[in-house]
Amino acid sequence: MPGTHHVDANSGKVVRRRTICEVHREIYDILYDHYRDDPHFQQLVDKLQESYTMAKKMNAKLRQYKYHYDTDWWETMSKEIIKETLARRTKRS
Repeated sequence: MPGTHHVDANSGKVVRRRTICEVHREIYDILYDHYRDDPHFQQLVDKLQESYTMAKKMNAKLRQYKYHYDTDWWETMSKEIIKETLARRTKRS
């Protein structure tokens, strides 16, 4: 079943949370149903596919941070980013 559900603390009702992937699918459905003959249709679908891939990567990275979190993860990550950036800049020189 797409999405996740939770019980709202105030109302006690089950509420469905939509995922970003579901929103991407809904956008595609709208594009396909109403704009498939538009000359820009394929360009829009390509961008939508690109954003879907980005969302999947972001989800994976956030899960990695959640489950492998430690107190100095950002310090370690920023040192790696700085090291990689300096290496790229040095290569250009």
